[in-house]
Amino acid sequence: MSTTDLSTLLDDFAKVLANDPGALDYDSKLYVHNLHGKGAEDVVAVLTRTIQRSEDPGQLYYFSGQRGTGKSTELKRLGSLLNAEPRTRAFVVDALEYLVDTHPLDTIDLLLVIAIAFADRLGQADGLGEAQPTRDGLIARFTSWLQSDVSITGATVGGVKAEFRAQQQSIVARLREFDLSRQERVMADCRKYICEMADAVREKWQCDKVVLMVDSLERLRGIGVQAKEMFDRIVKVFDGDLNQLRIPRLHLILAVPPYLPYLTNVKVLVQLFVLASVRVCEPPAKARRKPREDGVAVMRSVVEKRFPRWREVIEQAALDRLILASGGDVRQLLRRLLLDALDEAYYAQESLPLKADDPIVETILGRHKAELQSLVVREEFPLLKGIAESNALTLERREDLPVAAFFFNVRAVLNYRNGKEWLDLNPLLWDLIESWSSTDQSLSPHASSSGH
Repeated sequence: MSTTDLSTLLDDFAKVLANDPGALDYDSKLYVHNLHGKGAEDVVAVLTRTIQRSEDPGQLYYFSGQRGTGKSTELKRLGSLLNAEPRTRAFVVDALEYLVDTHPLDTIDLLLVIAIAFADRLGQADGLGEAQPTRDGLIARFTSWLQSDVSITGATVGGVKAEFRAQQQSIVARLREFDLSRQERVMADCRKYICEMADAVREKWQCDKVVLMVDSLERLRGIGVQAKEMFDRIVKVFDGDLNQLRIPRLHLILAVPPYLPYLTNVKVLVQLFVLASVRVCEPPAKARRKPREDGVAVMRSVVEKRFPRWREVIEQAALDRLILASGGDVRQLLRRLLLDALDEAYYAQESLPLKADDPIVETILGRHKAELQSLVVREEFPLLKGIAESNALTLERREDLPVAAFFFNVRAVLNYRNGKEWLDLNPLLWDLIESWSSTDQSLSPHASSSGH
């Protein structure tokens, strides 16, 4: 192949990876079926069945998964499966169309966002459409309430989202100034309007179950000194105040941060469904950190779907090495490891297709190891060592809770499910933490930088 052809091939491959389509529809040609497992390990299938067999018209569910596990795609799939069921109507909304991901969250903020997002979604043809066009209609009454009680000026039917985003900071500041009784009244009104919206959907579509899925709440995170405040607020909202989030006559699914199930008591308080990283390694009880061929193969199929000519650029052994280094994180594989390898290979085309021991592969893995290792500090090594050895999270000090949450947020710790749930470190941290001991004071956090 000529240099021009190789350059074009690399550019085409890189463009596919760089222009990530985001959450995929269930019928997309890029969608890989059974990415996370079959049968009882398919949490979306289990959640679908749970909702369908429920005789209660309203339930609260938590759906969790780290970024890179395909959670938004699986929520869209869940919506497709539910809407294919008789007498069921499901909708997906994105909370981050209304909230900044670093904005400290309170329960009143979340209820308001859920109500506004639901109203916006119902304005579409497959929601209520033109079913409430009058001044006395539900959506019109809701927007009037937003103007009078929450002081969102200029809110109109169909224009709530734009106004909320434009006034977000001032709205939140006003909510913080409300006294307790007024906050409770606003939250009660939010729940009432959400419930009425569900009833309107039920009447229009003659369905028994209405399901609302609120995506992207798991991406809420604090930065620097605000990290602990964000953690404390999230625990208060999703653990301490979860009864405030239960809406009569609505099945409400909230995407919650991935650390929540491990650091709180929510597992016994609400139905929880956790999407795991792709199982590229065998479970610890079977063969600790040994490649699992089925998991590696399904990750290969993700690449195959996006670029069938990948073998002309990278050999399977080299791709498998990147897959294992990703820990089963699809985004880490596609948008970082593989894309960076293509960028490096553009200037060393004589190396194509890349072999597993190619210096480019070593360089990419070393670079990403150093990046991840720079996010953890020595005083956190004992906690990471404990997770690596036990494949579970056991904390001895309450002050370690925000630290553990940070590990999940930066994907220093990944969750898996091979028959049962278990944890492990990101493979890019394996060498560093395995080499460290509590008596070793000489090892630099960045001493281990060669490719895994």
